[in-house]
Order: sequence, then C-alpha cells, then structure tokens
Amino acid sequence: MMEDLSLHILDLAENATSAGAKRVGIAVNENEGRDVLTIRVTDDGRGMSEEDTKRALDPFFTTKGKKTGLGLALLAQTAELCDGNVAISTTPGTGTRITALFRYRHIDRPPLTKMAETVAMLVFGHPEVDFRYSHRRNGRAFRFESGRFLGRSEAGPTCSPETIRAVQRELRRGLKSIGAR
Repeated sequence: MMEDLSLHILDLAENATSAGAKRVGIAVNENEGRDVLTIRVTDDGRGMSEEDTKRALDPFFTTKGKKTGLGLALLAQTAELCDGNVAISTTPGTGTRITALFRYRHIDRPPLTKMAETVAMLVFGHPEVDFRYSHRRNGRAFRFESGRFLGRSEAGPTCSPETIRAVQRELRRGLKSIGAR
C-alpha cells in the first residue's frame, strides 16, 4: 500500500501521459457527510483493449515491458481494504477513466495529502499536457487548469521560475480555501 493517496494519483496520471494523453483530468471529491472519498483520473490517451482492461488490476500484468504493473493493483487493493473499489472505463483510441472509491473514515485509508506538490510535479514534468484538477471537499470546490499558467510558443510550452511559484501558490491557496491539503 502506498503511504499517501496522492502517490496513486501521480501513478495514474503518469500512466496517462505514457499512453499519449494530451489532456488529463484529476478529480477528487471528499464527502465526509456521505463517508465517501472519490478519486477520478481521465485522459484522452490511446485507451486499453478489452483484454488489457480485464487484466489491468493483475499485479503481474503490464504493457510497459516490465515484469509487473503494480500501480492499479495496489490502488484496487487499497480501495477494497477501505470498503471501496476501482472501476476502469476505456475505449481504444479515445482514452481511459479510472475511478477509485474509498470509505472516507475507514481506519486503513491512507491520507490524501501533498496534492499541491503532486499536481505541480505533473504540470512541470509534462508541460505539453493540459492538466485539469478539481477538488471538492464537503461541498466547497477548487479548480485548476495548467494551461492558464504555461506559456506556449512554437518551441513548445514555456515556464519560468515565476510561473513555477505562481502554480505552487495557486494550488496551495486553492486547497487551503476548501480546507484540503
């Protein structure tokens, strides 16, 4: 099990970029009243075949030329341990949506922290990808779009130290405004 759910989100988004995604959506919904935490990562990458989808949660299956594909298997194990589940919706050539549900107050649920750092790492690690991050916590919402911050030129996306600080500041401010980390 990963120690922080943001690491699962990082893994899912990295998988999306490896699948050729140009747009990745990350949606987190913390609803303490309903005792539910939902994490959804969607992309416009190449998607998965029906056969790959059936095997995607198998820790010994990967399409990356390694011997194991633990990311989705560990996410599914963590969700199930917390009275939840993982669902995969995918269409070859169109993209994939991974949805993970957790019982919010489950004693074994890892914390959801470091989201500002996780999203910033994705934005600057893959400046060519449009990341859209939304986070709801008990009815309060924050939205972030990387395209608002990264300049574009013929040579590709551009960013400066000021841009990095602005993105980090916006993510921290937004999460704080809804009572999240």
